[in-house]
Amino acid sequence: MTTAPFTSASRFPGSLLRRCHQISVAIFLRKCEAYQLTQLQYILLCALEELGPSDQITLGGHTALDRNTVAVVIRKLEERGLIARRRNPEDRRSMLVTLTEEGQRLRHTAEPSVDEVQEEIMAPLSEAERETLCRLLQRIADENNHLSRVPVRQAG
Repeated sequence: MTTAPFTSASRFPGSLLRRCHQISVAIFLRKCEAYQLTQLQYILLCALEELGPSDQITLGGHTALDRNTVAVVIRKLEERGLIARRRNPEDRRSMLVTLTEEGQRLRHTAEPSVDEVQEEIMAPLSEAERETLCRLLQRIADENNHLSRVPVRQAG
């Protein structure tokens, strides 16, 4: 008996990663619905808390998000008063993005729900399997970073 092409293709690592990403997004949106936050918005709020005021290019490099995606997410966060933008005094062509008190408060308020998201995603696995999966995914991401259209670039 031969395996149908779709069935075998759906077992490719890339297909499985894509499917797991879909599941992760669905769980995040459900658990964080009350905060009206997406995963990308939460990631940028975390990055701003970690980095402090940053230009959009630095934020994109730190989070592996392309320029257009960062711009769209930043605009939505700014409309909600969660971040503020101002001209960069060191480079008038760029904007500095700063986490507002409201943005920091929302990030911290949402954190327990985000932790629940991670728990639900990993629920099928034992503690040892969770550690192994995260270690292997980190290795794949780190060692293939240079192959990404938008590689992670460390700030500094």
